[in-house]
Amino acid sequence: MYQLRGVTKQYQRGRERIDALAGVDLTIGDGDRLVIQGPTGGGKSTLLQMLGGLDRPTAGSVELDGTDLAKLPEARLTKVRAESIGFVFQSFNLIPTLTAQENVESALVPLGIKTADRRERAAEALKSVGLGERLGHLPGEMSGGQQQRVAIARALVKNPKVLLADEPTGNLDESMRDEIMDVLEAQWKEHGLTFIMVTHDSSIARKAPRLATIRKGRIKVTENEQAK
Repeated sequence: MYQLRGVTKQYQRGRERIDALAGVDLTIGDGDRLVIQGPTGGGKSTLLQMLGGLDRPTAGSVELDGTDLAKLPEARLTKVRAESIGFVFQSFNLIPTLTAQENVESALVPLGIKTADRRERAAEALKSVGLGERLGHLPGEMSGGQQQRVAIARALVKNPKVLLADEPTGNLDESMRDEIMDVLEAQWKEHGLTFIMVTHDSSIARKAPRLATIRKGRIKVTENEQAK
């Protein structure tokens, strides 16, 4: 479970102070699916970075299962990210010279998993997102939707507790967007993940069980009982 208390994030832009997050209090339970929406510059991606341990707050605490990520030494924080948190980004972030299977395997290297086990787990992860026939293909040989499926497999191959997605459908057309959302929701249900997603897409936000709207660094959470 995530527990955020009084989380602020300030940046200095010349003489101006920017409050990307302004005292955010938020609880996200195990297995929750939360969508974060708001205007550009409102703090969406900053909040996601806090949840993923990719940035630290100026003040406040970001607890994951009782451990404050904001206070962890960098080495321990890196270990938490490697073991417990999967990331999916808008731009896929695949290594262009590696095959789909090798890209997925790369998530297991920091965990010290043996080569044979890495290959087997990567192949199974790709099969689970419908890419069992694309193991040896390079990113440049795949469509945008297929590349995002590889990125999802890479995020999930380590069996994380949390899946964080930052605009994962932002580079896709409407039909491919729906396919990727189906994949993400199926994986969320199958693995019991805590799934947190940033999006500009209102059609996605309307279907979310919980919606966090951020404006000027302040958050409002609404529940959608019909989507649960």
